[in-house]
Amino acid sequence: MMMTFLRVPLVALAMAAMCAVAHAETLKDIRKVSVVGDGSVSKAVVELTGQQLKRSVRATRRPVPLPKVAMEVQLSNEIRGAGAQAGRNSAEVTVLLRGGPGAPVGSERFTVNSFMTGKAADRALANAISQRIAVTYSLAPVRAASTGSARSTKAYRKPASTAHRQTAPQAPAKVSAAPAADPVIIPSEAALTVKPRVRKPKTEASAAKKPAPCVVTATTSCN
Repeated sequence: MMMTFLRVPLVALAMAAMCAVAHAETLKDIRKVSVVGDGSVSKAVVELTGQQLKRSVRATRRPVPLPKVAMEVQLSNEIRGAGAQAGRNSAEVTVLLRGGPGAPVGSERFTVNSFMTGKAADRALANAISQRIAVTYSLAPVRAASTGSARSTKAYRKPASTAHRQTAPQAPAKVSAAPAADPVIIPSEAALTVKPRVRKPKTEASAAKKPAPCVVTATTSCN
């Protein structure tokens, strides 16, 4: 019984190691991307897939040095659903990695499905193909590429003519009802200086004005 329980973790570890080795083999430093398609694939799908993969490659950063390769993507056998299968679209994808000398170093082949009708069907299929390749080769995800040229979305605003311009009425100036404050008087330095009062000595003239006190004697009467 003990050996049976031990075999299950060992098998799981072996499978995880095999998956890690397989993932390490597909992990490359992709420097160049080219996308082509056969007659069944629309030109819009080929162009949009190439744009999105190139953005994904430019945004990818590897933490360690890896072998530099070029990626060649070939799209084929595009099928557009009709009738009851309308909106079910698919394409076969073949990815080939080439090393420095140009020799193949890896390849993948798979079928990608998308579900979209109308004019957005090409964009949905290209988006599904790009996402599948990005996940397979550990590339950075990016947003879907646009189909048309970038146009400015700013609306043109026609300037108003002088005849239609109206001057906004100006509000009358508000009169303050508060009483005027009393003026503040700042005394000068001379006013703040206190001078002592000096008494003038009495002169003979001032002394003559005042009568001398009357002294009553035996011979003098004050009446």
